[in-house]
Amino acid sequence: MAWTNLILCFYIPIYMWICCQASSVVNVNCWWNQSLPIADNVSVVCLTSSQGIPHNCDFCQLDVMTPSQRHQLPNTCANISNPFVISVASDDRGHIRCMLKCRDNKEHTCNVTVLGGNPPSPPSGLDCAIEHMDIDMDIHCSWSTAYKPVIPTIYTLHWKDYEGKIRSRVSENEHCVIKRSEYEKCNEMTVWVTARNVLGTTQSQEFEFNTGRIIRPTTPDITYHTSTPLEIFWEMSCDIPGFPGKKCEVQYHTVDDVNWTKVDDYQVSFWLEDPQPFTEYQFRVRCRCEHEEHEEHKEHEHKVISNWTSVYLVRTPPAAPVGKLDVWSDCTSNFDTSFCNVYWKEMPVYQARGEINNYIVTFKLKNGTEIEQVTRQRRDTKSQHSGCQRLRRFSLLPGVVGVFVSANTSMGTSDPTFMALPVQGLSTPGVNLSVTEMNQKLVVSWSVPSRLSKNIQEYVVQHVSVEPSHTSCLNWTRVNKTQSSVTFTGEFRNYTAYNVSLFAVINNSSNFLRSALAYKLQGVPPKVPEFHVKNISHTSVTLIWSHIPVHESKGVILQYTVGVNEATGVNVSSDRTSYQISELEPAQQYQAWVSAVTVAGEGARSITTFSTEDKPGYVTPTLLAIFIVIPLFVLTLLIVLIVMLRSSISMLCFEVIPDPTNSKSFKHANFQHVWPGICSTSGSVLKISELEIVENLISVTAIPPCETILDTEFQRDHKPDGDREIIEDNVEPARETVSGRDGWRKDYSEMVDTDEEEGGGGDEEDDDDEWEEQNCVSDYERHFMPSVEAI
Repeated sequence: MAWTNLILCFYIPIYMWICCQASSVVNVNCWWNQSLPIADNVSVVCLTSSQGIPHNCDFCQLDVMTPSQRHQLPNTCANISNPFVISVASDDRGHIRCMLKCRDNKEHTCNVTVLGGNPPSPPSGLDCAIEHMDIDMDIHCSWSTAYKPVIPTIYTLHWKDYEGKIRSRVSENEHCVIKRSEYEKCNEMTVWVTARNVLGTTQSQEFEFNTGRIIRPTTPDITYHTSTPLEIFWEMSCDIPGFPGKKCEVQYHTVDDVNWTKVDDYQVSFWLEDPQPFTEYQFRVRCRCEHEEHEEHKEHEHKVISNWTSVYLVRTPPAAPVGKLDVWSDCTSNFDTSFCNVYWKEMPVYQARGEINNYIVTFKLKNGTEIEQVTRQRRDTKSQHSGCQRLRRFSLLPGVVGVFVSANTSMGTSDPTFMALPVQGLSTPGVNLSVTEMNQKLVVSWSVPSRLSKNIQEYVVQHVSVEPSHTSCLNWTRVNKTQSSVTFTGEFRNYTAYNVSLFAVINNSSNFLRSALAYKLQGVPPKVPEFHVKNISHTSVTLIWSHIPVHESKGVILQYTVGVNEATGVNVSSDRTSYQISELEPAQQYQAWVSAVTVAGEGARSITTFSTEDKPGYVTPTLLAIFIVIPLFVLTLLIVLIVMLRSSISMLCFEVIPDPTNSKSFKHANFQHVWPGICSTSGSVLKISELEIVENLISVTAIPPCETILDTEFQRDHKPDGDREIIEDNVEPARETVSGRDGWRKDYSEMVDTDEEEGGGGDEEDDDDEWEEQNCVSDYERHFMPSVEAI
């Protein structure tokens, strides 16, 4: 027991959590009584059905809203027992919505459905019986209604016994059962049925019977029939004690007729007078057993009748055909008017009265000769829905003055039908034809001048789909000459054009009067085909397109709309296929478009792109950029690159050229300070005033390199005093290996300062001694100083 309590304590919170997480849905179904005249306000009756809503009706608040009103419902538990009624404006019936608010602050779904309906019709034909061979002896009651209810309807069967005690049982269909334990056998009982939905309640008539006399007889069995005359026979035995006699009810109809014809008071057979030849009939029979006693009470006694037999099918024998074929020709749909298509409507069974074996077509020539052709019966299944059949195509050769068609059966041949031959060239001024769509039908009306109508024998109005299909079947109807309108019904397709033509039969010849295109329902047209431009100038362009084929247009083209870019389009007549657009800018790119318009709206646009030409003498911004801006940009870029390249080269030169201050050729200059920058001579006091040119001195020995001496001297001049002694000691041995003064090719003999010449030149011997000590020439002097030879 403890474990059970523990498990319950564990599962109850989980169950509560799952219930809290479940989403809530409320469906609100509303109806309004469409059998009542519509006023400004309409009473709408609503029911609710919920999922996931707690059983406490006060947990959630339901609001039903219209664009102009808001109704707060008392609770969310409304059902068929207590629906709620709201009054809404007639125009708001299709704009009802609901909102559900619950205390859990969660989002809940609320759906509304609004439909028109009717109160229930009174139940009729109430019948109660104990079925034959039913060992339970339950009473089965059934009834019918005038129409099937759209709104959910609840039926309640009530019964009252001989003591006045009333019981009832609810059913959702037109049948209910009273159990054997709920009634007393061989006692009087009264039953009735009530029907109820949200729009009203109704009741059937009361039905009284004795529970001991409601056993249903066995179902009859139709055994055979005779054809001449047409008579059916059945068998049925009333083996119920006290019910020796029987009376039967017979119903029949043809296959083409859905309504049953009822006859009564027959016992074992039924004879049908004047049946139609070669026609299928359906029969069914049911019977009731008659009680022998209490003849005076028979009229008021409930008589239980058996169930209906299965349908018994009989076909009557064939007979000779009667009437004529309805024959028509179509010559307008061919490119060569010398060829015509012959059509005829299938002869009804009541006229053919037998199986048609073949058709006979007879041509009558001017000389009186008749040519007969026999064609086999062939049903065109693709065009059968329009009630016509194509026979063949033949040539109207010169001399043919008449065409006759007849049907041949096993019992004979129908009277030949003369086909009205078409006549060309009839003048038909003043003839008007209009076709309108109304409730999925085509209503055709016309008017003809009186001078023409007095010679008309009859009118023929035909219609055919304009789709390019060889199986399209022509349909037509013959109209009395006194009428001026006709209505076509049939399987007309949406967005499909039908060519409706009016003909007049004059002197046994068909004369075309007028035609018009008609649509059951028009749609938005497709793109305009073959759209392009031509005659492009610097300010204008011509737009060219093709008409949309009639079988593809989905409606009557009212106009075309053309334009460029996003500008507002211009409306163009539907019979035009070109339009010129002007006031354009030179050398500009444009996007042109065109669209077709029907009553359903504007179709998709066909788009093409073009560019206007340049104006003479006009330099476009593009050409300006090509010939001026771009070259200037390239030139600027080259200058920048050259400057950057020279800067790079200069930097490389400055790093390679040695410092001239390291040359011993200029030691006599006695510089007082070091040059401030590398390769820079700014601020120097050195002055070269005179260059003396002497003859070449041919060297007799090789010139040894002097990098060590020059570098050492440079380091010595730039090192502190403590370090100079070390450097000089290291350089001294190298000086001993250098050749003398005579071993050099002296390119520059002297660098004479003008100031020194003015001073007397007393230092020449010192210079010579100093030259003796310099046994080599530096790389700087040998590479960079110019070599000047005497002439």
